[in-house]
Amino acid sequence: MLRATLKSLLSRKLRLVLSGVAIILGVLFVSSATVLTDSLSNRFEQLFQTVNADVAVQVQATESANAQAEPPLLTEADLNRLAALDGVAAVTGDASATGVIPFRADDGKAVPSQAPQLGIGFADDGGDDPLLQVAQGRGPTADNEVAVTRLTAEQAGVSVGDRLRVYVSSAYETSEYDVVGLLEYSGGRATLGGETLVAFTVPQAQLLFYGEAGVFGTAQLTAATGIADEELKRIVADELPTGFEALTGAEVADQQASQFTQLLTFVNWFFLGFALVALLVGMFLIFNTFNILVAQRARELALLRALGASWGQVTSTVLVEAVVVGVIASTLGLAAGIGVAAGLQYLAVSALSLPAGGLIISPVAVAASYLVGVLMTVVAALVPAIRASSVPPIAAMRDVVRPDKSLTGLTVTGAVVTAIGAVGLAAGLTGVPGLTAIALGGGVLLSIIGVALLSPALTRPVAGAIGRLVSWGTATALGRRNTLRNPRRTAVTAAALMIGVTLVSTIAVIGASLKATTTDLVDNGLGAEIIILTGGQQLPTGREGFDPQRLDDVAEIDGVTGTVAYHFTILTADDQPNQLVSATDLAQAGSTFAFETEQGRLDAGDGEAVVDVNTAETNGWAVGDEINIDMPRGGERSYEIVGIYRTALTAGLILPTSQVQYFAGPLAYQGFVSVAPDADVAGIVAETEALMADYPLVTVGDRSSFVEQQNQLVDTLLGIFYVLLALAVLVAFIGIVNTLVLSIYERTRELGLLRAVGMSRRQVRRMVRVESLLIAVFGCLLGVGLGVALGLAASYAMKSQDVLSVVSIPYGQLVGFVVAAGLAGVVAAWWPAWRASRLNVLQAIAYE
Repeated sequence: MLRATLKSLLSRKLRLVLSGVAIILGVLFVSSATVLTDSLSNRFEQLFQTVNADVAVQVQATESANAQAEPPLLTEADLNRLAALDGVAAVTGDASATGVIPFRADDGKAVPSQAPQLGIGFADDGGDDPLLQVAQGRGPTADNEVAVTRLTAEQAGVSVGDRLRVYVSSAYETSEYDVVGLLEYSGGRATLGGETLVAFTVPQAQLLFYGEAGVFGTAQLTAATGIADEELKRIVADELPTGFEALTGAEVADQQASQFTQLLTFVNWFFLGFALVALLVGMFLIFNTFNILVAQRARELALLRALGASWGQVTSTVLVEAVVVGVIASTLGLAAGIGVAAGLQYLAVSALSLPAGGLIISPVAVAASYLVGVLMTVVAALVPAIRASSVPPIAAMRDVVRPDKSLTGLTVTGAVVTAIGAVGLAAGLTGVPGLTAIALGGGVLLSIIGVALLSPALTRPVAGAIGRLVSWGTATALGRRNTLRNPRRTAVTAAALMIGVTLVSTIAVIGASLKATTTDLVDNGLGAEIIILTGGQQLPTGREGFDPQRLDDVAEIDGVTGTVAYHFTILTADDQPNQLVSATDLAQAGSTFAFETEQGRLDAGDGEAVVDVNTAETNGWAVGDEINIDMPRGGERSYEIVGIYRTALTAGLILPTSQVQYFAGPLAYQGFVSVAPDADVAGIVAETEALMADYPLVTVGDRSSFVEQQNQLVDTLLGIFYVLLALAVLVAFIGIVNTLVLSIYERTRELGLLRAVGMSRRQVRRMVRVESLLIAVFGCLLGVGLGVALGLAASYAMKSQDVLSVVSIPYGQLVGFVVAAGLAGVVAAWWPAWRASRLNVLQAIAYE
């Protein structure tokens, strides 16, 4: 049986190769994600091990202490006390900070960076620094001098002797400095991970970062001869100031590397998202392929049964074929994934100057690739394998036409599953405490499965209607009839495309509703024409933004009628973490944000707060309640809720402006400027930009630019899902190609007879193209219909929670999906149509 199975498999190499393409793509993304992240993580570990090779122990603030508004600092006395301990050879203090942003010399704009933007205190004492060396010029020796890394100099467009503007977020100020030197890391690296770095004198760095001289954020200890790092860590542990901890150099290296490798998690999940889509769609492709092959081999399988093969042996033959296909596809996918990972690693290593080294191909990556590829193939082939064993032995004795089973049971099952999915969606969207995510995920999955089960019953009415629109001759009419001949096969092939289109259509509806809501709120609810926004990589704390007093200067511009500064941060309130806490002039903000008073009053004073209706309901707060907020400065403070408001433009707790003193910093995160009806908005924007020029994270724009900026995130998410759609379309159309090729084998005699009675090659190609077109458009219409239903359900649920004010359907995009599917269907039919038209007529008629 095994030899017969392998010979049978080798006789259908082309038919099974196409079915393995989806598995190859899925395994490619799994293996490339794992290999790439493992390899880059290893390089970062090597890099920071090298950087910290001469550090025996580092003294640094604990995580909880470092999260405070004013983290603890080390004094010269602390360093001297540590240096006097037995086993300590030397102690070096370190002054450093993030949020040190250089400006470009050519246009005066801040240097953009997704990596940290660092500042340090640098002492060029001529020693052999294990991390940074002067590559050109010298280190800074005066308060008005800086040195920068080669990458920073390149991005800012400066060199030794130039002037450089630098914003230091901890000092809330921008100043100009003379560039006196260029720095590089050990090994001649221009950067560790794409970061910018500006080096000041140590006293200037201390003043800028900590507000006083003679203090340090961390300290590095060198061990005396014969003292191990762990032993030195124990020696200094009891002498550390409050709020500090000691870590060995190896522990520091691991901690620093983990900060970079965490960034790779996104890459890993992004690739795995592609893998999931490819494998899910691939399961439909594998199922359909084996289903068709089993139907075509009915007589062969029946003959095996007649010769004495058991149903288990027949089932095993199909599963063995699935395992062989899975192993071969997984091997190819693993190899392709390693190649992709090598290419991406080369680009990353070149850009970030990471240490050289080979790829890390872990056993986990290999095992995961084969497990995923083989398991998905076998699971998809299981039902066809069981069906193969049900072929009666008598079928080997004569030609038997096995009529398709009734669709009634399948249709009823699909209706029930769809209904259960709809109930799960409704439960998830209306809110089921503790089960919302499960209800939503289960509802979406069951809805997709339900529609897939219903699709055979929908094939004849929907695909038939589409077919009549394109049936303008005998060949196209035959193509339509061929598509409707086996609704199960057509539906399964179309279902692969339906999955991707459903997801993207759902997101397209939600995205269109979000964008329409933003436009509606800005046009009809925002009482300001000019908006000042702050960007950044961190959650707002009051340390990012602009000095609210700058709005006093903005108010003096001709045409400006009012300004509002808006501060906010994320804090714990009433033991509820991650609460949005804002501070603003409530008298001015009421008209700016179109507040509606639900209860109480909205003129809160010191010791009072107002809250939006949704946050109040979620936390069980009511007017008159006392809540405690853990403030970064001043500790826990009590506030009475005096009012509940409703608006779609902001949310959370709002305090009066006087309470900003208890935030981590005094900066406003947003600003809103009202102007007269006949004011020169463009001119006011330009003047406001000039007033905010010292704050590199701040942007100024009018309503239209504000809407555009708010919609950028939606567009980015849509772009990611469109890429996923492209992958799903690719795999699904491989499935269409496979189905058509298998169908041509199945209909070889039929095609020969059609050619014999006068059908031209051109007509044969047209017939096959119509079949492909109908399958593609049918699958796309199913996906669009289900996606719109899911998107509308989610959008109306969000509207009921005041997240959306407008529900919109992107008709143009949805029509574009269908048109693109139709065109892709025509392209997918090219090769099968060419093969069908090139069949030898006499051989085809005699084909068995």
